[in-house]
Order: sequence, then structure tokens, then C-alpha cells
Amino acid sequence: MSDQTGENPASSRPGDPAAAPRERVRQRRRSGVVAQDRDFVNALARGLVVLEAFGASSSVWLGGAEVAERVGLPKPTTSRLLQALAGLGYLHYAPRRRQYRIGAAALALGFAAREPFSLADLVRPYLKQLADTFAVHASLAARDRLDVIELEVCHSLNTLVTLRLEVGSRIPLAGTATGHALIAPLAEAELDYLLGLLRERHAKHWDSLLASIETGRREVAAQGFTTASASWNTDINGVAVPLVAPGGSQVYALACGAPARHLPASKQRRIGERLVEIAREIEQRLLEGDVLASRDEK
Repeated sequence: MSDQTGENPASSRPGDPAAAPRERVRQRRRSGVVAQDRDFVNALARGLVVLEAFGASSSVWLGGAEVAERVGLPKPTTSRLLQALAGLGYLHYAPRRRQYRIGAAALALGFAAREPFSLADLVRPYLKQLADTFAVHASLAARDRLDVIELEVCHSLNTLVTLRLEVGSRIPLAGTATGHALIAPLAEAELDYLLGLLRERHAKHWDSLLASIETGRREVAAQGFTTASASWNTDINGVAVPLVAPGGSQVYALACGAPARHLPASKQRRIGERLVEIAREIEQRLLEGDVLASRDEK
């Protein structure tokens, strides 16, 4: 499946391994740099998008020209942003290479963000149980604009069914069980806005993707979980359930996936029913923890 983004066709030519990351970074630039809010700081947004280019790359080292191409910014602007990020320690510059890589400050920031994320600690034992019991890849995920990002993962001990997804990995929002579980609880206004953005990204395949999204929403409403077959990877089946934080402040997804031959429909249903039980249990524990925290504050 190829996204229709309106970019220069040369930037996403078939067989180009950098095309997908490049298009994703450009999508994020378009959705983040342009803002109606007068308090929005464009320079900061551009700097963060430049930093994201390194996370979206399969290469450890990137040169200034390559980063500029990936994010769609002028080379002089990109060069200044790279120098600023290197000066702050978020990037490391190698003079001999004339290239940059992620620096210690960015790594420290990532670990700092993950450390207080107590939900991952709460969910991890459930994910391990799912992975071991059903021989699947189990994960906690959230939506990051038009992508799904893995927040916590547990792999099956059976290496034949282990997917190559780790914390920080991204998969499509549209067309996957995890993505549809994240979309299902959204209010109508937010849903309409999100579908508009997804329609723009996936123009060529939008009719079939919209149908799969609607099917996923109906499945969640009827049975609490949704399934997908041969979705983001043609040989991958998945099953997922929404996990809604207290007050609806944040929607997550609990998901399991495996190659299709290891995850037939009957097994998807068994896992889906278990995921619903786990999600309700976690939501209740979060609610009780939230009540206790409120009492401690008084």
C-alpha cells in the first residue's frame, strides 16, 4: 500500500528503502508546523521534526542534506537546526563523517519519559501472560498523529511467531486491529477530523480502509475487541481492544499479533475475549489508583 501525499514522486520512488520514513516525517511536518495558534513556535516544531528524522531512519548516521530531504526543509534551515541540536547534546556530530547521530541528551530524555510511565509497569505482566499463553506478540500501544506507536511489548518464546516490533516501533493507524481499537472510542468531532487526515494520506486505498475502520468500530461496540487479517503486513493477523484511561483522558490499545497461520479466526476470538477482560481489569485498577491519589492530595 502506498500513501498518496502529494510530494515529489522522486522522493517516494518504488524500491527506495528510505521512502516510507521520509514520507512519515513529512506528514508529521505538515501536521505540526502549520498551526493557527499564535502561541505555536514554528522553529521549535521544526527542530523536533528534524530530531524525529533520526528515529525514522534505518541508518544511525545522517548527513545534513539527507535530513533536509527527509523533512522537506531548506538545507540552510536544516543546517542551523542540526547545529543547535548538536550544541544542546541532542545530536552528536562527527567531523570526519560530516554526519550526525542521536546524542546522549535525546537518549536521556527518552528514558526520562518512559520511567514514570506507570501504565506500562501495570500492563507488562498481562502482556507477558498473553505472549506466553497464546504464543503471540503482545503490546500496549497509543496513537501518535496518524501512526500507532508501541509503548510496551512482550514477545512469544516461540521465535517463529515473534514479530519484529519493539518499543517505539510504528505501524499504520488505518487498516490494523491496533489502529482501529484506538479509533473506536473517539468522539464524533475528533473522529471526523482524524478520518479527514487519514483520507488525505491514503487517498488511493481510502474506500477499502474506511470500510475496515467502520467494521472495527462495529466489532468493538458489539464484542469489545476488533480483529484484522493480512493487514499492515500481508501475512500478519491481529486482535486488539481499546484501553481507556480514567475520565477518557487517553485511549490506548492492548493488542496481539502473529503470522496468519499461527493466529486463525478461532484463536483471535479467544484472545479477544481475554483482552476485553484484561482491559476492564486494568481500567478498574487505574480508576482505583486515581481515587487513592485524589484522597492523598486532600
